Amino acid sequence: MTDRIDEHGERVVRLYREFGPVVFRRCLRLLRDPEAARDATQEVFVKLVREAGRLEDPEAMLQWVYRVATNHCLNVSRNRRKRPEAGDPEAVLELAPATTASIPDGRLARELLERFDPRTRAIAVGVLVDGLEHEEMAGILGISRKTVQRTVQKFLERSRELLARGEP
Repeated sequence: MTDRIDEHGERVVRLYREFGPVVFRRCLRLLRDPEAARDATQEVFVKLVREAGRLEDPEAMLQWVYRVATNHCLNVSRNRRKRPEAGDPEAVLELAPATTASIPDGRLARELLERFDPRTRAIAVGVLVDGLEHEEMAGILGISRKTVQRTVQKFLERSRELLARGEP
């Protein structure tokens, strides 16, 4: 029994060494707050450890980690705006109604992203924010390069329509 626990502990350490930095960088990029990124990394890593047995292929695991980290951080951002913590004036200000012209670029982008499904958000952020190539993004998500290209195109077209109508 002790050997099995030691083996599991070694696997957890190996997974953290391999994927911990990737998860943290992704979370930091999306949340722009080191403390929130550390918390999100821990949450994503707990999910990874639970699912690691089903994800033996390292490439599949990397795709899974990237997708889970992206979705988790987008959810954290959305929840932070919907339920501001007491004493957090910035979060309260974000809830105040505003016109498109008065919304800072970052907030406008987040509001636009919320209009799309999680996969579209992940693709848009990966390609347009993180600067990933279409092939890279396709590999991470396990979809075709053409699907990434079409999704980005549709995202940009729909975003332009929403902005033209004054809707974030």
